[in-house]
Amino acid sequence: MIEIKSVGDIKALEKKAVPKQIMDLITDELKEIHAWADEDKEYSFEEFNTDIFDYGYIVLLEGNESREDYIYLGLSEGLDGVIPEASHNYYFAGQKWTKLIVVYNDSYTMSFWLKNCDIFDSYADDQKNRDAMDIPGTESIF
Repeated sequence: MIEIKSVGDIKALEKKAVPKQIMDLITDELKEIHAWADEDKEYSFEEFNTDIFDYGYIVLLEGNESREDYIYLGLSEGLDGVIPEASHNYYFAGQKWTKLIVVYNDSYTMSFWLKNCDIFDSYADDQKNRDAMDIPGTESIF
């Protein structure tokens, strides 16, 4: 499990062989969280950390999470108990990435990224970027 709360956390994804396209999508998502949470522009994007505002953050699930990890994330029933607000599938380099939006209450939302997971296909919108940006040789992080 990789928690993404700041620009530094995104940079750490490079060490995990996360495709650039997914890192770009996560960066864009963190920018949206920054714009929404920091309306008064108190922090630059580089200084921003979701912990400052506590509205939620982004998590990349690696597939080896324990029950305690899920409880920590507020998913006490694991992934099987999740009913997402939204689910989007992305395809890059022959890999499927799913982004889930889970709303906990009116001021706290989490975004979860999963690799090669079919659990949420019934919730997913139209498939996006089907091999639109193929990157040969991307290593699996799971």
